[in-house]
Amino acid sequence: MAAATKVVVSRPVTFVTGNAKKLEEVRAIIGQSIPLRSKKIDLPELQGEPEAICKEKARLAAKEVKGPVLVEDTCLCYNALKGLPGPYIKWFLEKTGLKGLNNLLDAYDDKSAYALCVFSFALGPDSEPITFEGKTMGKIVPARGPTDFGWDPVFQPDGYELTFAEMPKEEKNKISHRFRALALVKDHFAEAGYVFETDEPNGNEQNASDKSKEDAADKNENDNSTPVKRKMEDGGEAEEDAARKKKLKGDDK
Repeated sequence: MAAATKVVVSRPVTFVTGNAKKLEEVRAIIGQSIPLRSKKIDLPELQGEPEAICKEKARLAAKEVKGPVLVEDTCLCYNALKGLPGPYIKWFLEKTGLKGLNNLLDAYDDKSAYALCVFSFALGPDSEPITFEGKTMGKIVPARGPTDFGWDPVFQPDGYELTFAEMPKEEKNKISHRFRALALVKDHFAEAGYVFETDEPNGNEQNASDKSKEDAADKNENDNSTPVKRKMEDGGEAEEDAARKKKLKGDDK
């Protein structure tokens, strides 16, 4: 297999978030494998499927930053409700609270759900975003644990007696939807051969391919092409899907 052509990137990747807890978790998962900085950008609240929403946000953020960006969209999907609240979980939580998230399933015996995390990475404003999906299966339970990080108190992953909120951070970061998605992001950076040569004062000059190579050593992916979309679910399998979804609807909420 031919070696990937190295791509020199002169700026760190901007992770678009204003959520300190989310930034802390992302940094804990990716370590030093990707040079990262964060920025809060007011992006429009879009409607559509999670992948389409995240890709459009990445396009908009890349135009704002004029450089490489990483954008995340997180969903909590109830099987009884055909995937809702999904990407609108933030607004459901704000309006109904944690108890309200439970009340949504009062009329249903099926309490199963899955946490979905979608990351989109764009090298710049003229680059087509690449998406990475991670999913963790579980169920909705009455809130338990600290209430300082979104809907974590009501989601109990399969195989565990603790909610995300009750779990030690190190344990959660080994099984979460965010971990699974970021594992694919790290694999992509290793395979793509990005070389970061930045002028950051903290000496943040890194070769992402070399930094991530150890993490990717156990993977058996032999495809030379750049993925348009990757998924990782509980089984840990990653798959590439070059099919495009329908274009994002621009309807306002």
